[in-house]
Amino acid sequence: MLKESAVEIRRRFEDHRSLAPGSEEAARALADAREAAHFITHMIVQATRAPSGSFVVKPESVHAGATLEVPSEEILSKLK
Repeated sequence: MLKESAVEIRRRFEDHRSLAPGSEEAARALADAREAAHFITHMIVQATRAPSGSFVVKPESVHAGATLEVPSEEILSKLK
């Protein structure tokens, strides 16, 4: 998932390469990129498969105090 996200992020930056720095359109594109970065770092869980077949998640210090939140359709629609 992270590799695919990186490819999509790069594609979108390339799509917006011609935007004038400081323009409203460039500011909107950067805001979208920041929102996507927040989603990727806070909403996507990276797990590995254990020999038993179950999945193991190793939380890091940035996850301390976090709760599991399943994104609603409303939240997901704002990310598109």
